[in-house]
Amino acid sequence: RASAAALLFVSSALPGAAGAGLTTCPCINDVYSHSGLEALSNYLDANNNLIYTPAGGSVSYSYPATYGNGACLAHDQGLPPVCSGSSAPSWCSVKWCYVDVNNCEGASVIKTRYFTDVSNLHFSYGTCTSSGTNTYDTWTSEDIAVSRNMITLVEGYARSTRLIMQAAYEKYMSNVTCDVSSRTMCTCSNCYASTTWNNAVSFSETGVLTRDAASSSEQALGKCLSDSVATTYERVAAVEADADFMRVGYQYAADQLSGTYTQWPKMDMCEQQEADYDPRFRPWYAAAATGPKDVIIIVDVSGSMATSGRHVLAKSAVKAILNTLSWKDFATIILFNGAVSAVYSSTLVAVTDNVRSAMSSWCDRQVWQSGGTNFLAPITKAYEIMQRSLSAGTSSMCQRAVMFLTDGVATLEESDLTAIKTKAETYDAIFFTYALGDGADVTLTKRLACDNKGVFYAIPDNGDVAGIMSKYYEYFAHGQEICSASWVRYSGVGTGATLYAGCMAMYDRTDPSADLLGVSCMDINLIADMAEFKESAGWDQFVCTASDITKKCRSVQLTQCHRQKIRLAYSEDSVCTGDDFDTVTADQVCPCVVSDCSDDNDFTDELGYFCDTWVGDDCYNPNPTWGYTEAGLTEVRSKCPASCGICEWSSGSCPKTAAEECPVLTLATECRACLGLTSGVDLEGNAMACPEGSPRNIAPTTTRTTTGVSLAAPLSLSFGTWIVSFMAAVLASAHH
Repeated sequence: RASAAALLFVSSALPGAAGAGLTTCPCINDVYSHSGLEALSNYLDANNNLIYTPAGGSVSYSYPATYGNGACLAHDQGLPPVCSGSSAPSWCSVKWCYVDVNNCEGASVIKTRYFTDVSNLHFSYGTCTSSGTNTYDTWTSEDIAVSRNMITLVEGYARSTRLIMQAAYEKYMSNVTCDVSSRTMCTCSNCYASTTWNNAVSFSETGVLTRDAASSSEQALGKCLSDSVATTYERVAAVEADADFMRVGYQYAADQLSGTYTQWPKMDMCEQQEADYDPRFRPWYAAAATGPKDVIIIVDVSGSMATSGRHVLAKSAVKAILNTLSWKDFATIILFNGAVSAVYSSTLVAVTDNVRSAMSSWCDRQVWQSGGTNFLAPITKAYEIMQRSLSAGTSSMCQRAVMFLTDGVATLEESDLTAIKTKAETYDAIFFTYALGDGADVTLTKRLACDNKGVFYAIPDNGDVAGIMSKYYEYFAHGQEICSASWVRYSGVGTGATLYAGCMAMYDRTDPSADLLGVSCMDINLIADMAEFKESAGWDQFVCTASDITKKCRSVQLTQCHRQKIRLAYSEDSVCTGDDFDTVTADQVCPCVVSDCSDDNDFTDELGYFCDTWVGDDCYNPNPTWGYTEAGLTEVRSKCPASCGICEWSSGSCPKTAAEECPVLTLATECRACLGLTSGVDLEGNAMACPEGSPRNIAPTTTRTTTGVSLAAPLSLSFGTWIVSFMAAVLASAHH
């Protein structure tokens, strides 16, 4: 008999009596009197109903006494808290029954966590069907619709997970305790060595990994959120995983507050625990939490960076930032001292896995502590790179973040600061500035952030530079509620297998701001044999559709009030002051969009661009050389209010008491590359293109290019004069 950690599928297993499971893995006829399971009777009430109380919860649910007992039925269908309502996950309608783990072969078995006093209670979906329960196997592999089916399936699972964890957060906000000691992944009890997974694994359990850096209250909440989703992960795996677990694929989540990591299957992660693994700074997490973005990292490498090992911290910080970026993002690195010391690339590059590795290696080859300090030169270079990237199409066409780290002191004239602000508005660039150490220029670096809608961070010597700088994406997460899954491709730890995950953000719905609560992901490798899927007619369509969903620009809906609260959350010293800025408190309710304001996702403007490419652009007075007619701009404003930033806001505090749940978005039937202009690469790292066999291809065959603009003039005392001619050239040519 196979162990519970690696059950083998026995092809000779035959169905037993109708609805009774396989002959080799029969349903338990009377679970209440079954040896070792008698404690389940303690959960029956006076009316002979089975009472289920979620771990750590105060609300109980009444189930029929026949729940899971004696027959293959869809026992969960219609039952709260997960399987009632229109958003119930697909496993709710799958038949299953309780089985004896010591009398079951030929079907995967999962340990139930519903009734914690019954330690050996197991169930099986596989025993209730001779054809298997995997959803992918029911699709026709030659049908191109398999791509839409896969995305819909994964998004459905991710959405149900999101709803469960959001509800759990609302329930567990007060002090609660959830015992997850049996699920810890360091050490991993009940785990068995698996050569396929190259680790010690328990397929019948969902594991949890907490972070010592989190406070006790944060850890307590993280544990309860983990508990809330563990059963769902196990049930999804029981339905979708192959019976012998030869397909390597994971389900995983992390919460924003504590960084607690939850994963099916449970496995040994002591190495990650010792390295203080923080999932919030991984590409899959940031990819789901924010939309696509351009990031330029500017780092001071002057001689003073040798003080207190600042150069070491700075290099580690750059690598940490890179780890928050994925293939949908574009980035480059600028190092400066008395001038620009080194530049990774003359245009932005898509941060695929290979590019991220190359950028990290490039950092290792640079000199990080030599020379003086000049703020103007690297900022000039940053704008030059933005312009070149737009001209070359090597841009996300979305928001742009400039991350500026220095430990030095420099000067900027008022005309310089004004010109920098003007260009930041032109390029929709947000400045995040970091003053490292006691001698850093605090006044000027803070001014750069406040002038340009960003956040200033003062970091002491030996501070957590990497942790603080890599939190920049939280700014975008505050202003972007993402309702669809984002897709990432990555190499599995240990196995090296190429994995494809759909990841969805979760939000705190208890107040109107919908702050980021965490992220949950599911690998499609768990569902499908990837070699087979990639040979199917639907693969190219899957890549294109998943890429479209992920690459869509998201408008940042933040008012000055929101930005001030983000600054205050770090430090009072980060809050911008002066006549142009309001004073806020931590519990202040900021304005919100009060009307139903959304773009027409199918619309392309008169030049072939989709609504989201207007994010950050002026929909009333765009660059005249782009060639839009007044009628065309009127249509853009009508079809693209969210991307144009013209939604109606409340005049004061948001009148809503809680954030509404995300709508279920309709999946497009055609790829955007077949219908309009797109940029960058797809999920596989290839140029975006209309797949063969698509219903139609009506996308423009050429894109507009920009004329060359000389950016060689120095930013100096004559900067104000130079910027006039520079802006005229840029505004006459910049591609939106």
